[in-house]
Amino acid sequence: MSKIKVALVGFGNAGIYLINGIYNLKANLWHKTVGGLTNKDIEVVGAFDIDSKKVGKTVKNIAGVGPDIEILPSLSFNEEVGREIAGKIKISKAESSEVEKQIKRMSPDIILNLMSSGQDRATTEIAKISSNIGCSFINATPTLLINQLNLISAFKNSKSIIAGDDLQSQIGGTWLHRVMLMAFKKWGTSIIKSYQLDVGGSLETLNTLDERIRGKKKEVKGKAVAGEDLRSTVVAGTTDYIPFLEDWRVSHFYMEINGPLNEKFTIDAEYKTRDGPNALNVMLDVVRAVAYERSQGIYGTVKAINSYGFKSHSEDIDIFSSLEVFERKYVNESRSQA
Repeated sequence: MSKIKVALVGFGNAGIYLINGIYNLKANLWHKTVGGLTNKDIEVVGAFDIDSKKVGKTVKNIAGVGPDIEILPSLSFNEEVGREIAGKIKISKAESSEVEKQIKRMSPDIILNLMSSGQDRATTEIAKISSNIGCSFINATPTLLINQLNLISAFKNSKSIIAGDDLQSQIGGTWLHRVMLMAFKKWGTSIIKSYQLDVGGSLETLNTLDERIRGKKKEVKGKAVAGEDLRSTVVAGTTDYIPFLEDWRVSHFYMEINGPLNEKFTIDAEYKTRDGPNALNVMLDVVRAVAYERSQGIYGTVKAINSYGFKSHSEDIDIFSSLEVFERKYVNESRSQA
């Protein structure tokens, strides 16, 4: 297989770490191969963003490594940019026709959507452009696309793949919350109540202060966590933006567990992570799995990829089982028989 050509829509922390994961020779990656592909089989051929401080610079300027390709203005709609973000950056945007023209020029195999949360119209438009052009689309945002049957049909017809929605970080707060719920359930107890509330310093966190965006994020995260134990009462969401935390995210957990003889056990804990590196390995895995499936003549969408890599389509399988399915299919020697 030739190089997997990828274009990034949104070039924030996740995009910068992805570039380092592909081009930094010292990158220590989780799955060395997926579908027989390594990180060196990926080539970034384009990048878009709405921040005028990035537009016009090159990927290498921003990330320190990678290709000398210019970051171009992205598709954006005024009503979808939270007022907090709008007050923080000067927006540089392009019309849909211009973005489509540039994507055609780049001729990517995959578009990886890393826009800030809440840009539903822009995300949907880029997905439609992808299906029209015949390149696959990976949606790392909470915009719900995989439940749209007409969109899946469009990707099938163009012999490409759509994967999503809302990237599941490798070992983030949602991951830990899901693992704890699953562990207590399997160990013969029942969860009474739990919550996970996050604070962070990234622009993504700032954007979720918009109530519309916050509500959608909360719904997607809450469903993903609650899927580990449907008996539980779960709340999960972002609470505030702390600028000096930068890319760091602090997750606060509280759990009430119904123990033996109905004794109430409690957990009150804090977990500190970084968003950019937490997204790296899962993004690389999903990109390679999508490329592998398409090379095998599989089009539309793939449940094994969605359940492993994303929050909104993981409720029907526990988090460790989704990993086992993914590794059996794409990582282990036996994947060709899966």
